[in-house]
This record gives sequence, structure tokens and C-alpha cells, in this order.
Amino acid sequence: MIATLAQLSYVYSMSKSKVEEQLSVHHGGAHFHDLMVDSFARRFDDSFWKLWQEDVASQHGDKPVYVDLGCGPGLMLNAWRERYSGAVLHGADLQSYMLESAKKNAVLADAVVHEGDLHQLRLPLADASVDAVLLSMVLHEMLEPIGVLREARRLLKPAGRLVILDWIRAPLSQYLQGDDEDVFSDATSFEKRMDRFTHFMEHNKYCSDDLSWILQQLGFEVRRLAPRNDGQHIRLVAVPA
Repeated sequence: MIATLAQLSYVYSMSKSKVEEQLSVHHGGAHFHDLMVDSFARRFDDSFWKLWQEDVASQHGDKPVYVDLGCGPGLMLNAWRERYSGAVLHGADLQSYMLESAKKNAVLADAVVHEGDLHQLRLPLADASVDAVLLSMVLHEMLEPIGVLREARRLLKPAGRLVILDWIRAPLSQYLQGDDEDVFSDATSFEKRMDRFTHFMEHNKYCSDDLSWILQQLGFEVRRLAPRNDGQHIRLVAVPA
């Protein structure tokens, strides 16, 4: 039985609502926007730009096409524009409180921002037309990673680069180090404990071998895999195989 357009639209709207609900729970609300803005410089520090220059920018000409999937407030679009004046820039996100800022930053960066669920995204860009795709702190938030990685594979040129920054699996004791509140203290609320353990499960979804294996199944070859922050985060660069 072939699904009608109305049925497909209904399925998509249900999926979109589920994803938005899941993201809202994970982010804790619109204040996550401000957290992303405040932490941008730390996440994309000099060591990140050194990696980008060595593994990405050195491989393209003066007018690269860059795509930020899960662009959040769109600050990367501005950062790319400052460094690569001839670049063609695209971002994509779903959350309304991210898109409002992303669209403003897109105007400043002369970029295009697309609204859509990354699980089912198909950007209006040709196959093999993109020099680099960035997925920063995105995969651990997704219900499944295959759809967005398949779209990244479709977009990338044969010599294109996929750059992933994300959480990877670490021991609970390490994850809870540095918290403002001790989850074992009688004074710590149930809500705080629930939040920390929920985020632990979300942030520890994949290990580096998991990501490498998933990428291999989808036609990528991992070129760089660099753990950071005592193994809690990873920077990964892959190319179409």
C-alpha cells in the first residue's frame, strides 16, 4: 500500500513534534541558546581552527561551500565568513529559539539558514556540491544518526570533509566531576539528580569506535580521531570513502 502525501505529512509532523519535545527536555528550554552563545569561543578555540585549517581549508579553493548541520544560533556562519570571505555558507536547525538568532546571523554572514528536522533533512543543494559539513554536539541529541550522516555523505564532494564534535562515553565518576552540586548530598534535589543522570545517559550514547563503525557503514573513512577533555569529547574528521 502506497502512503498518500497527507499520510506522509502526518508522519513527518508527528516525528517533528517528537524530536522537538526530546530536544526541549535535553536542552532544558530556551536558555540553552544563551549557553551555546556563551560557550562558543571555548568550543571553537585555537586548536579547533588549527584542525580546520589543516584538515579542511587546506583542501579547497577560495570559494568553498560549508554546511553547519545543527547550527544553533548560527555563530559558526559568522566565524566562517570572517576567515573565508569567498565561502558559500549554509546552516540548518529545528528549534525556534535557535533559528531566530541563526537567521539574524545568516544575514550578517551572507549565509542561508534552513529549517528542518535533521533526521529527515534533504537540503536544496546538489549531490557532491559541498566542501565541508560540520556536526557539532548534534549526534548525541538525535534519536538515530543515520539520516543526517547519509545527507552529509550525499552533499560532500569526493574530497569533502565531515567534521564531528561530540560527547563520547566516559565513566560516571568522571562525568560528575566538577558539578556545582554533589549528587550524593542530602541537600541535592531530586530534580537536580534526575537532570544529571538523564544527561549522563544522553552524553554517553556513543564511544569513538561506535562513531567510526557507523561512519564506515555509511561510506566514510575516518582520517582524524582526537579525544579531548580527558576523553569526554571527540573531534573527528572523515572523508567519503
